[in-house]
Amino acid sequence: MKKDKVLPVFFFSLTLFLVSFIFGYQLMNKKLNPKDISKIGIKEKDILEHPEKEILGEGNRISPNTFIEERIHYMACDHIITKTNLVEDNMVNMTKEEFTEYIQANYPNKKVISFSSSKVTLGTTKNHLCENHYIVGEKDGLIAIFKVGENGERILDNVLVDYPISLLMDIDQEKIMNGIVVDNEDELSEILENFIS
Repeated sequence: MKKDKVLPVFFFSLTLFLVSFIFGYQLMNKKLNPKDISKIGIKEKDILEHPEKEILGEGNRISPNTFIEERIHYMACDHIITKTNLVEDNMVNMTKEEFTEYIQANYPNKKVISFSSSKVTLGTTKNHLCENHYIVGEKDGLIAIFKVGENGERILDNVLVDYPISLLMDIDQEKIMNGIVVDNEDELSEILENFIS
């Protein structure tokens, strides 16, 4: 007797499930028409004038936890340095379009490379050396070591007071007067050893 009641209930449930699944699938694939769009607050005119714009969801906005990654290409040494910071407060809740306009207005030398709610990547090109270099040069007639600043400027790091450049050969004096660019501390030590030994 129980089998007689269970079987029809099972088939009814299965049929209801399949009909619901098929109906839901068709509903999800159905394209929105302009009347449906106006119900959610988007004007048909906006879609027709800007068909390339996508409708952004909440996930495509900058959040307080979004990271800003800046890739800086230094043309003089061909290095690419990546710096990562948290987003500024005034950028929170910006869409890609709003953020791109903000960057163009406030940082015209930067370009938006990629955009997501977790990370925004910017690109910049600078025509000088990156900060990872040293320059062996001259300061007041003495051999000096300079670091490269953020804007490519030379920042005095050390002066070798016991080593005037006048003791060097003319060709070496000229090299130091022009500045010898080195890539790391090991190379710096090697070059200094050649001049002061």
